Amino acid sequence: MGGEAVSGEHRFDADFARMALARDEVIWGLPLVLFGRYLDAAIAAGVPLNRFFMNTETATPLSHAVGPNIDTLNGRAWLDLSEGPQIIGVPDTADRYYSVQLQDMYMNSFAYIGRRTTGTKAGWFAITPPGFSDGLPEGVTRIEAPTSKVLAFVRTLVRGRPDLPVVQAINATFTLGALADFPGGQHKATIAPDALDAFQPDSRRTGKALPHDEIARAGATYFDDLDQLVHMYPPPSSDTARLADFAAHGRDSAKHAGAFAAAVPAAIELIGKSLQTRSDNGWSRRPNVAAFIEDPLQRAANHLYGPGTQVADESVFWNKRQGPDGSVLSGRNRYRLRFAKGQLPPVDAFWSLTLYDRNYFLFGKPLDRFGITDRDAQLRYGNDGSLELLVQADEPDEGPANWLPAPRDDFQLVLRTYQPHKPILDGTYLPPPLEIVGAGTPVRTC
Repeated sequence: MGGEAVSGEHRFDADFARMALARDEVIWGLPLVLFGRYLDAAIAAGVPLNRFFMNTETATPLSHAVGPNIDTLNGRAWLDLSEGPQIIGVPDTADRYYSVQLQDMYMNSFAYIGRRTTGTKAGWFAITPPGFSDGLPEGVTRIEAPTSKVLAFVRTLVRGRPDLPVVQAINATFTLGALADFPGGQHKATIAPDALDAFQPDSRRTGKALPHDEIARAGATYFDDLDQLVHMYPPPSSDTARLADFAAHGRDSAKHAGAFAAAVPAAIELIGKSLQTRSDNGWSRRPNVAAFIEDPLQRAANHLYGPGTQVADESVFWNKRQGPDGSVLSGRNRYRLRFAKGQLPPVDAFWSLTLYDRNYFLFGKPLDRFGITDRDAQLRYGNDGSLELLVQADEPDEGPANWLPAPRDDFQLVLRTYQPHKPILDGTYLPPPLEIVGAGTPVRTC
């Protein structure tokens, strides 16, 4: 009996260890599996690889995008490096902010092209596959990619609606083409309404679900997807030992199939609760996001909602969902955000304050104003040089110049800074606290 009890305890310990490894495998691999869903969606929608596609409009509530910025005209391209390097051609933007964010299949932002890193002069950049060591044409800058597929994000600053045709023309001159065909084989970007919709999984585009939720519901098929993707896109050699541990836990056993299936939603739930944030005057901010986040749990948490998370040197965001009274932000209150003289966000590029509804979609009624930016010519500053932004459901008595319209129910705010200065990066700059300055008009009920 004693021997059997010990044996059972050992089996329990072995099963527990196996389940813990399964959970860790889900956490480690989620960025890769999630990114694979985005690549599959683009291919299924017929998106050609090695071509730039650019939107014609900045985001609006009609975009049906979750949490979009209102500052830039955006583009994307999936790069396939399996046959050799692809060369990105960028135009001279005359110091206008733009960036091309390059993410590998593990969602690491391994490089940027643009105003912060390479300047705004025209140039050529060869994105090379792993192991490529051949020479490049004169005047072409080498950027080494960790995986053979890469997603490129283009963001180009828009200085208001009259500026849209100018930015559309700029974005149309971004090019992509194989090194083997350079320079004659460069393809200009395609500019089209809703050009980026095809880059999104259906669930993300419609807002009915999120891709990581779909992965959680799929259960044990996660491990099959991960196995396939790891062979297609090997991780860094530093992860060799970790992969060996995963391979040793015997998840092919039918005896444990149900438990492994259950490990997937459990791990994703843990990821969703594990994002590290800090509070800056009541604003929530992620600790500085790096090109490669070493902790697998934090790497998965930072990329849970899909590609495009910016490194801190490029952009720092603050989120706000609760007011100073601890309740959710709501049009039942009137709020004020006051920047004292000299206390606007210190940036090399630009900043913006954007309002979203409770589901993280843009809201802008009645002015079609979805946010307030440092490019807004109508902003009125105080005699002392301060700037007060008013966030409420009804037009303020002072007029609409500094008004950010809010819905009458719950909402949230995002303060974005691009090319932030050192005080933002090191945490010595804090955004001002949001104040409640009164009650809004009561919501009418039947």
